[in-house]
Amino acid sequence: MGSFAELTIGRYPISSTKNYYHQWYFRKKDRVIRIRPKAQRNTLIWPAAEPSEQHEEETDYLYVCSGTMLRRRLELAGFNRETLEREFKECIASRIASREEMALQDHEWAKDYTLPIPILKASSLDDWLKALKKAVDERIPSWGWDDVKDKYSDPLLHLLFSHDKFIDEPSIHDTGFPCTTLESMAVAMLEIMPAEVECVLDITDLIGGGWTDSFEDLIEYHQDHTTFYEVFATAIADTRSLIDFAPQNITLARLLFANVITAMETYLSDTLKKQVLTRVAINRRFVQTNEAFKEKIVVQDIFRKLEGLNEEIVQVIDMMSFHNLDKTTGLYKSVLDTQFPSTTMAELKKAVEVRHDIIHRNGKTTQGKAIEVSMQDVVRLIEVVDTTIQHIDKQIKDGLLDDDKGEDN
Repeated sequence: MGSFAELTIGRYPISSTKNYYHQWYFRKKDRVIRIRPKAQRNTLIWPAAEPSEQHEEETDYLYVCSGTMLRRRLELAGFNRETLEREFKECIASRIASREEMALQDHEWAKDYTLPIPILKASSLDDWLKALKKAVDERIPSWGWDDVKDKYSDPLLHLLFSHDKFIDEPSIHDTGFPCTTLESMAVAMLEIMPAEVECVLDITDLIGGGWTDSFEDLIEYHQDHTTFYEVFATAIADTRSLIDFAPQNITLARLLFANVITAMETYLSDTLKKQVLTRVAINRRFVQTNEAFKEKIVVQDIFRKLEGLNEEIVQVIDMMSFHNLDKTTGLYKSVLDTQFPSTTMAELKKAVEVRHDIIHRNGKTTQGKAIEVSMQDVVRLIEVVDTTIQHIDKQIKDGLLDDDKGEDN
């Protein structure tokens, strides 16, 4: 069946797309995650909730702006009442001409097409806007017209919902309102709505169907931590459970001590990789500041290089030693503009040295002295590493939406 994105103004649907969406005149900063009871569904685009579900909550993923803001964006793009008037006149003329042409056909069925001609000739834009307002006020969607049409005598209201794709101009909006662009349809809606009416692009169905992940950063932003911190926290929770399992096992204590540092490295590596691969500005900064990308290339090879750039970036990051804290702190500062906490660095560096001896020298120092690590040392290391990672993670999470800064209103 697929999933749909719905564009509404004042909760009235004017356009929809299946299995994809066009951001149109909405901005990334317009995104909203809204939790509401099922009883508050917009039943012009969603089925009504069952009586037993009325108080259950569900989440909407929306782009939302005011009518004033949308009108301004449309105006800046060249769409206003004047362009609506022009499209309206062109559409009415086209509909009259196509029906007059049908009148030349010597067939009984052709007569039905000519009946609206006098109505079209006598109608003005204001007349059509009045009919559109009637439809909006009484919440009559295009798909529900057949069920209620016998209640209404206004001929323009009937024409509004009887757009004939066979002889009328093509349209990308959901009604038979005489205009050809979605922009002018929006202008028409804004003409009959309050200035601050809510304009919404609802992509909830697309996200639920897996057709887009465009709210992923916003979802993560509204959580307490990033996804990679949650992965780190799970690894630390597993380590804590093993501490309780054998609190006096010295060999296990060494392994767990090293494992805490490994969990930190994994967080640092995965976080850097995701930020670099998913954000254009950070991607550029990483390439421009990394020695691995200082090779000279000929102009003819630029596109070939770009095609394989992300793969090269992954290889470079995978080769990095994130337990080298001097390099890692510099990398995070220069690429992610993220600081490590100064209060934990001395203790953390010492722990990394201990971890190196555990892994590479069988738990002995360079002088051959056995390293003593207790479960209390592991607990203390967990506290230090968790403090460090939370400090970093907060900065990463706070910067998730920074890409909005370059957008116009």
